[in-house]
Amino acid sequence: MSDGATGKAGASQPRSAVLAEFEARGFVGRPGLTITVAATAGLFAMAISFAFEPPVTVSMLALVAGVLLVLGFRAGDTRYRLTAAGIHRSFRPLAASLFRLPVRAQFFPLTDIRFYRRERDWSRYRAEEVESLTLALRRPPYRMVIHDMADRPGFLAFADRFEELAANDQAPIRRKPGFYQTGWAKGITVVFAALAAGLVVLFAMGMLGPTAVFRLLVVIVPGVLYMAYRAFGTRPAAGKQD
Repeated sequence: MSDGATGKAGASQPRSAVLAEFEARGFVGRPGLTITVAATAGLFAMAISFAFEPPVTVSMLALVAGVLLVLGFRAGDTRYRLTAAGIHRSFRPLAASLFRLPVRAQFFPLTDIRFYRRERDWSRYRAEEVESLTLALRRPPYRMVIHDMADRPGFLAFADRFEELAANDQAPIRRKPGFYQTGWAKGITVVFAALAAGLVVLFAMGMLGPTAVFRLLVVIVPGVLYMAYRAFGTRPAAGKQD
């Protein structure tokens, strides 16, 4: 779960009222914050172990234990259920079965959704494009990101049904363009392309070291080409068939 965990628990809806449902693996809070807290906890546990002058393996185990302790409570399975009233989200941390933790339930009515974006982006984790649905909320956590990295068919059914519901609601929820459909993306792409061209010239003149050449050929050039493909290429928006 890639958003803040505050929210109002909603009463369960009848099963017949569920329009779409799927489950994903993620964090209860923003991923960056959770990873930072986990790393800090691990380093703190390792530092405490140094006071007892243990073997190196024990200190490493303390580091791993500190990281896993945080992830056990902040990472887990998230279930999304869409009803005519809004989105129900429940989070079950990885440590729930070990410590008998309750499932955390939240409900976000459609009236709390200001607008949404549905877009694709490249995932280095899966080495392919992933699709996401980003909802802008009127109250904390103010932003909710749902992605297809765990269950693509389930996500597509959920996102398609949400868009139908958003368009047919009495107060339609506006869909905003994704990043690559904005003028900002085109401008940034042009700047990065100019910088990459300059690096290519330096490469041709033999002025780049082996590490810089590797980054240029493997990271920078492919990245700029992908940005140009997304910002200037003509392709259907996310949610439509390519």
